[in-house]
Amino acid sequence: MSGKEKKKLAPKGDVEDLAMTPNERILKNITELYSSGLSSGDVKVGLKNIADDPLVGVRCNTPRKKVSCMIIGNHSAGKSSFLNWYIDETIQRTGVAIETRGFSFLTSGRKRETLKGDATLAYFDHLAEIKKFEGINENVFTEVSTSKEKNFTCVDFIDSPGLVDGDMQYPFDVSSCIVWLADYVDIILVFFDPIGQALCKRTVQVIKRLNESHAEKMQYYMTKADQVETETDRQRVLIQITQNLHPHIKNSHAFSLPTIYLPNEESSAMGIPNSIEEVCEDIDKAIRMTVQKNLSALKTDCGSILEALDKRMAQDTTDKAANFKKRIYGTLLTLTGWTVLLFVLLLILCQVAESKVVQTALTAVAKQLKNPELAGQITGWLSWMKIEDTQLLYYCVGGLIFMYLVILVIGKVMWRLTPVLTKKELSKIQDYRKYVKGIGKIRDQMYADYFKQLNNDA
Repeated sequence: MSGKEKKKLAPKGDVEDLAMTPNERILKNITELYSSGLSSGDVKVGLKNIADDPLVGVRCNTPRKKVSCMIIGNHSAGKSSFLNWYIDETIQRTGVAIETRGFSFLTSGRKRETLKGDATLAYFDHLAEIKKFEGINENVFTEVSTSKEKNFTCVDFIDSPGLVDGDMQYPFDVSSCIVWLADYVDIILVFFDPIGQALCKRTVQVIKRLNESHAEKMQYYMTKADQVETETDRQRVLIQITQNLHPHIKNSHAFSLPTIYLPNEESSAMGIPNSIEEVCEDIDKAIRMTVQKNLSALKTDCGSILEALDKRMAQDTTDKAANFKKRIYGTLLTLTGWTVLLFVLLLILCQVAESKVVQTALTAVAKQLKNPELAGQITGWLSWMKIEDTQLLYYCVGGLIFMYLVILVIGKVMWRLTPVLTKKELSKIQDYRKYVKGIGKIRDQMYADYFKQLNNDA
């Protein structure tokens, strides 16, 4: 991550990038910045890896590179038919029978594939906890399509089981599963069939539960509008659905229920209103909002990492200053302890200065130094400090030894230094700061690309 190294996005196929929509490219690049990061020669570090480094310790979640859209409704409401139309491929089974009894995920990929149970939950690993619902594991499927229609490459669809009342038995708690999945999706499309059980009790109860926490994600549509013979009948059905839903919907004053149907020449010729493009626009809007949200998350995470690095550097400076003071105090206490210990030894020596052993030693030293009076002078100095009272002597020696032990303990506490950053860690932090700032510049460029796209669309 040296200054001379050129920063660029992680390697990817140029042809593949050119085929992407601007939003798809931005979402993909943001995900790559978190997973593999900037490419600097052979070095790759994702923003997530930096955040997880003990030197940083910031909680950071990798944004998903696709929007999640869940479709709910009664059976035969046209959920699967809409998905087939949206991707321009017959991949979901349709019919008046209850075809979808499990959750069917629909995602874009390079190769046509079908995933079941465990494979689906491994692919969508952020949904792995759904296994807590008994019976769900065997009833989740994923269809991977190569379609590039509309904005399918930016969307993961969840086709939910058709909701019915009566004796219909699901192999899992379908209502609770839908409500649980709502936490992880960006938009919820609610389809009502004007001919079937549009207002079945189970559907209404699910809508009520979803409105408690996810009202802002929900969009409502009456499907198969071309199968209602007259405009009067269509209005009657719309009024009936609206009246039944009104008590269970938050912000009901802003409630709308457009009519949609799969485009066909006959119905179009009859002038039947069709808002199916509005559904596509709602999905496109969710994609644009996700792009903005992910760009904002990238800015927030970069800011949090830089703040954490700055705090770590500031804390290291504080710890080093505190350690310097501790070293000074520790040295002074050590010298004081040695002084007390020497004084104890001197006091003991004074008490035995006139003993035969000490006098013999002093005389020998005096002869070596050719100073016969030295032994007497030293004995006089030592005798001056001699304590005649034995009890007082014990008190003095004991007090000095106790003082030495106290100083020793305090000294050990003082010498407990706070760990500081090594030169290698300091260098790593500086590299991280420079690196994250580089990601910030790329984010600014992605925002410019996003605004450019909006201007072009306009």
